[in-house]
Amino acid sequence: MIAAATTAGASGIAFAKEKHQLNGKDLLGENIKKNGKHKIHSTGKKVDVLAEVNNGKVTGISAVGMQVKKVRSRQKLAETAPGITLVGMQVAQADTYYYGYWVYDDLTDYYYWFPADYVLVDSSWVEYTA
Repeated sequence: MIAAATTAGASGIAFAKEKHQLNGKDLLGENIKKNGKHKIHSTGKKVDVLAEVNNGKVTGISAVGMQVKKVRSRQKLAETAPGITLVGMQVAQADTYYYGYWVYDDLTDYYYWFPADYVLVDSSWVEYTA
């Protein structure tokens, strides 16, 4: 049994990462009206996720020890409350995008989704792939 466990561990078996789709707009709430950094969430590793707001727009997301990328999707991906699994995916109108900050480490992906009017839209956003 020990040999079998060692073989499985050494074989490079990859476990699926946890994915959490969160509604950034709801998490930020009224803080969208206040310039500065605002805590919007804590990850499973107790890392605070901070949203940087300037003039009513989220200009960045940060979390110590985690990487962040900007993604966009035509699908509406969000939870109604933290800790609940994905509630739904619906195809939006063809020209409507949702913008997400993907915060991740080796084990977990967190996506904080915002409507277009909450972020600075430029060419740095890449297409989200599930």
